[in-house]
Amino acid sequence: MSREAFCQLTAGDANVLMSLLESVNARPSAFSTLLREKLNHSNVFFREDIPGDVVTLDTQVLYTINGAVAGPHVLLRDPADGLPSLAISVQTMRGLALLGLGVGETIEILAEGAEPETLSVQSIIFQPEADARSKQRQCNQAELVDHAPQVLNFRPRSKQAGVPYDDDPGPSAA
Repeated sequence: MSREAFCQLTAGDANVLMSLLESVNARPSAFSTLLREKLNHSNVFFREDIPGDVVTLDTQVLYTINGAVAGPHVLLRDPADGLPSLAISVQTMRGLALLGLGVGETIEILAEGAEPETLSVQSIIFQPEADARSKQRQCNQAELVDHAPQVLNFRPRSKQAGVPYDDDPGPSAA
């Protein structure tokens, strides 16, 4: 892997990976090596700033494995045991590899005792950060509607034809 940033993480995603690193730190493996690479060579964004075409936790993603379509899957932080077939865990080699990749990006992984796999992100179906930004924009646009009170005009009324102007407020003013 290159020494440049090769993935983009939210601060929350980076925190999840750091806790995961603490739990796998004792045993060196292909997974822990990829995990360290992700943490050492990634750009970390605030949740509001992560691009909408990047795989984050809880993102629904369509991807390929060695050219064969996989997914759509939701990337979860939960362990792989007992997850439904529509989910993939970040605690698996494939899930970790997908985290932080953008649409069109590819990564090659080598799980222990397995052939190398090339994963490529095809599309992001749902990203929670992009969805939150979209909802915020809709809310902001709704606030742009003019809710200001009606402005009253205090200029004297012009004289109407045939009716003399009378500024006497009448007996109630006395």
